[in-house]
Amino acid sequence: MKNLLIAVTLSIFFLSQMGCKKTTEEAINCSLESLLMTMHANVDPQNLKLFHFTFEYEGSGEFTLDNEIKWDFGDGTTETSQGKTIDHTYANTGAYTAKATYKLYKGSDWCSSYITKSIHVN
Repeated sequence: MKNLLIAVTLSIFFLSQMGCKKTTEEAINCSLESLLMTMHANVDPQNLKLFHFTFEYEGSGEFTLDNEIKWDFGDGTTETSQGKTIDHTYANTGAYTAKATYKLYKGSDWCSSYITKSIHVN
């Protein structure tokens, strides 16, 4: 009976480790894919408080980027775009950190992460 209990415990341990390994591999792949993300913020030449944000993904083709990007402009304003571009007008001058949160899909699995960009409004 004692040997059976040890065998069952070891089996559960090894099976759980195999599942963690797969999860870890997926997380690493997603993290590496995140290195292929960039965010641009171009100031409008006619309105220095208006920024044109663009999110770019130069992926390997193994992952699919969700078309919905969640934006936090660092001034208390958040918005969700149905594409990779969005405009935002800042009310005040100053330094802000804009953040774009995205989802990547690989089959039915997905991961979420974000990138940031420092913004200086004159």
